[in-house]
Amino acid sequence: MNTLCLMCSRIGKFPVYRFEWLRLLSMFLACAIPCIIFLSSCSSRPVLSDKMASDSLAEVTKREFVAASLLSVKGEYRGAVDRYRKLLLVEPSNAAIYYALSKAYVGLGVVDSARLYSEKSVLLNPGNKYYLRALASIAHQMQDFERASELYRQLVALDPGNPEPLSSLALEYLAADQPEKALAVFQQILAIDPRDKTAQAQVLLMEIKLLHYSDAISTVLRLIEQGDEKEKLRLTLGELYMLNAQHELAYKTFREVLKGNPRYIPAWLSLFEVSVQTKNRPVFLEDLKQFYNTNKVSLEQKIDLARLFVLRSAQDSAFVEPAYAMIDEINKHHPENGKVYALRGNAKLWHNQGAGAIADFKKALLIEPYNVEIWEDIVAAYLLQKNFRQAEQVVISAKKRLPKLTVRLRVLEGEVHYQSGDIKKAAILFEKALQPKNAKKDKQLYMQAASTLALCYDKLGFPDKSIRVYETMLEVDSGNFLTMNNLAYILAVQGKELSKAKELALKAVTAEPENASYLDTLGWVLFKVGEYEKAREILEKAVDIDAHEPEIRDHLSKVYEKLGNHQKAEEMKEKMKILLQK
Repeated sequence: MNTLCLMCSRIGKFPVYRFEWLRLLSMFLACAIPCIIFLSSCSSRPVLSDKMASDSLAEVTKREFVAASLLSVKGEYRGAVDRYRKLLLVEPSNAAIYYALSKAYVGLGVVDSARLYSEKSVLLNPGNKYYLRALASIAHQMQDFERASELYRQLVALDPGNPEPLSSLALEYLAADQPEKALAVFQQILAIDPRDKTAQAQVLLMEIKLLHYSDAISTVLRLIEQGDEKEKLRLTLGELYMLNAQHELAYKTFREVLKGNPRYIPAWLSLFEVSVQTKNRPVFLEDLKQFYNTNKVSLEQKIDLARLFVLRSAQDSAFVEPAYAMIDEINKHHPENGKVYALRGNAKLWHNQGAGAIADFKKALLIEPYNVEIWEDIVAAYLLQKNFRQAEQVVISAKKRLPKLTVRLRVLEGEVHYQSGDIKKAAILFEKALQPKNAKKDKQLYMQAASTLALCYDKLGFPDKSIRVYETMLEVDSGNFLTMNNLAYILAVQGKELSKAKELALKAVTAEPENASYLDTLGWVLFKVGEYEKAREILEKAVDIDAHEPEIRDHLSKVYEKLGNHQKAEEMKEKMKILLQK
């Protein structure tokens, strides 16, 4: 056995000692840099105490610094701070002590003090990379991006050929929302290493964000020449041609991608979008026919693409006709597929064509009578028309056809009664559905039923029951922000547990900062706890996002009244009345 093997075998027999040795080594390495810096900058000053007089003055000081550094490594930051501060009485111009003291304050989470001492270390030794990097990190943490950028520029100047400080500087510019400066720095990195993938990606992203589409096209063409992920890059190239209004080049690029891979659905989607954007119906229909005639794409993929166009049509009217054209083309090739009729019914529901939707859903049910989703779709269509009696009849028929789906259909029936105004009957049905075992079987269905039950209790005048339901829902799904919002609001209305309500509302708004309903809840909670200025700020933002919700204006009017701004309060009330009359 050679010497190395012999050593390995011995280490393997003593694992406890091996790991203890590694732990001690890591502790030593963690404090090695500040200690080395300190030792190189120590001077002979009076000792901290009269102990061990036989030692040289400098040795005692060095020993104290090492002891403080070891405390910091072990996480005993308060003790380390005390020792470092005593050392400063002896070495008031030693940059290493300020640097180490700053790190200890970072460990304590006292960022202001950490920055104070870090700034001092940089002032005393502006050429030290460790000091500059540490201060830049603290400045970033405090969101002082301008100072952090300045420090990273100094690091770049100290080491101009190193891409690492350049990368940090670019990311700092991004944090400061200065994309033009970030782009310039990433281009500097590429000048050092033209194949740096992170820099390449960032340059492309910045060029697109800044609407420099011609530059972005050139960047993608260079990346394609390098030979990596050509298919995805060509797709990006085609999309950039679209953004740059070079539609013929976009058509050509997407068709080249599909020639190489006719299964690539994103390329088909982009190809269709060019025709939609240019309103070129003949080309759209020709491409659509080719798409549905190919056997390279499954029926499910074709339906999914049509479904995507249906969703797009709800936001952009330019997609309405193409969406129906897609569905009709699938229907022509697959007339016995119930999902296609159901998809067309849903498209009509999106556009408030309840009667037409019902006709398509009935055709779908003739083909797929055991598809519970289609039964639910018909009920939704009748509810849209406020035909509650017919909706209830459909539920009764569904229960006969699908006896094993009792819980799901009971929730559906409860929803019908809730929509029709029969709140008591709805509550009874939801209570039956909300057995604990059902939460484990179908969490989404459980949450849906519980949410409407909580609303039932609120309407019936049982807020305490409503609160308990929301609390149970959070036990089932602790990250459900809608539930957090609803619970926060009812607590605010009842004036109960307002600190808890504030915490919940803040979590919901942090998750969805542009959700007007969540902002309204937070604003109302803040009003209840007397934070009127903050409530005003939040509710004004909610009104800007959703100007058509009268309740938000009602809440804001009350805030204005508390702040003594009676003119704005009256304006809000008048606008609220107008909205309520519509």
